[in-house]
Amino acid sequence: MTGRRSLAALLCAALCLPATMAAAASDEDVATLMQAIKKLQIENQNLARRLSALEVERAKRTQPAPPAEHPVAAARQKAEPETKPEAQPMPAASARPDLEQRVKNLETAKTAQEDAVRTIIRDSFAKTGPKINEFVTLGGAIEVTAGRTSDFTGLKSDFINLSTAELDFDVKVTDWATGSLIIQYNAGSNNVLFPTTPSFGATPDSFIVDRGTVTIGDVQRFPLFAKVGRDVLPFGTSTGVHRNDVLSVENPLTIEVFETRRDAVGIGFALPTPAPGPVPPAVVIPPARPLVLAPSVEALARSLGYRLFPIPPKALTPTPYTPPPPPFYGNLSVYDANTVEGINRRFGSAFSGRLGYQTSGHCGRPFDELKDSWVCPWGLDFSVDYISSVFDSLFLGSEYSTFMKQFGLIPGLSTDIKMNFGPFLLILEYNTAIQKARFIDDAGRSISIAPAAWQVALGYQLGWNPWVETIGGQGTFVAVGYSQSYDLAGVTLATTTGPTRVGFVPQRRLTLTAGEWVLEGTRIQLEYSHNWDYSVAKGGTGRQADGIFFNLSYVW
Repeated sequence: MTGRRSLAALLCAALCLPATMAAAASDEDVATLMQAIKKLQIENQNLARRLSALEVERAKRTQPAPPAEHPVAAARQKAEPETKPEAQPMPAASARPDLEQRVKNLETAKTAQEDAVRTIIRDSFAKTGPKINEFVTLGGAIEVTAGRTSDFTGLKSDFINLSTAELDFDVKVTDWATGSLIIQYNAGSNNVLFPTTPSFGATPDSFIVDRGTVTIGDVQRFPLFAKVGRDVLPFGTSTGVHRNDVLSVENPLTIEVFETRRDAVGIGFALPTPAPGPVPPAVVIPPARPLVLAPSVEALARSLGYRLFPIPPKALTPTPYTPPPPPFYGNLSVYDANTVEGINRRFGSAFSGRLGYQTSGHCGRPFDELKDSWVCPWGLDFSVDYISSVFDSLFLGSEYSTFMKQFGLIPGLSTDIKMNFGPFLLILEYNTAIQKARFIDDAGRSISIAPAAWQVALGYQLGWNPWVETIGGQGTFVAVGYSQSYDLAGVTLATTTGPTRVGFVPQRRLTLTAGEWVLEGTRIQLEYSHNWDYSVAKGGTGRQADGIFFNLSYVW
């Protein structure tokens, strides 16, 4: 009965699979899967018939032998032991082990077929991956940050925040157009250690369209492209995706002050266009394994007597060849800046631009010979950016909106360098206003500022190998970052609760970070942050503040 129930459950699962898989896999995968399931259904039906026949045969052979029909026959059996063996049921006894072995073999074959069904299903979903359908790919991230901080007033606080909840949709209907939609959770205050004034920039929790763009063009085939929608404008290292821009939990001051997200229309170029040619075959890239936390937890579990369930290692799949981008690139965008009441800027008065150069190399040696190298492979990305007004950034636009009528447009310039060499990643950035903003704050003080900030960051990948493309994107890593700001000690704003200091960030920030991808798509980070405020003479408190952060990220 147990065997029949198992077969019935397997048949029901197999009959239900086509309807389920049709919604998740492509047409080709569904056709292959249905053919395999149909074949398995036929084999399972044959196995069920054979099992039923064998069970009937075994029931007959295990029945006791009938008694002798006459006492004379029984006496004759005793009198002639040489001609007739005593144990008549011996054929049944000798046949029983063979029958049980055949049943065991059939049950083993049934188990193997069940495993084959699971493998087919798993492989079909693996081929589908993150694709919703043939046009849309789904990604995203969830991040939870906990920590203990102190501010420049000496107040200490503990917190647990859902710092990121994001869904990313990449849409590609044709090879010449790509859409990107990012929906993000907005917790109102964007900085735990230095929140903005409650009366400015604070919003209730919500989900918003953080970015939504359409890019028309393919720089691998044609040098020009167009991009429209809401996006982070190219000014400094920020792309709007924190986990891709920095290795730290807290942003450097350059990103915190100057990140600008606007609705824009732009054109760009990338030169020279690569010559068409055969695509190199896909290669298997060995990952950087976690070296500290994950192995330590496993060793502790084994020392306590826990034995992990034997799971075969996941087979490495070949990574398709990604052609290198053209070395020279740039773009020019016109964006919407009508966000301040009383200021009506003409179309074309708000624009940003970028010119850049990128290149990479491997010192003319194959990757197999670079496992002990501290320099190769290497990469370089250098860019220079311009924006019509630095006060169009998220932070400056929110904090100084009351005073922007007094000083108008303050253009800005940015330059940054990203270098990777062997297991190291180096980031250098400098952002500054190229004119001074002059106004009178609500305390009657005459203010003249040109906001600026710079940063330097260094990351190191433990367990590095030459095939690792992104430092800190896998395995175990450590990073140190230092950033400094200028003319951002803050100003006085009159509110209903009295004069309030707004528009300030730390003068200096130091971060020490250690992180590890303990599981595929799961990263844990521990960070210490130390901040210095501006002196009292410059409008600050002259104090220092600390923060310890624990961050867990789940990325898909």
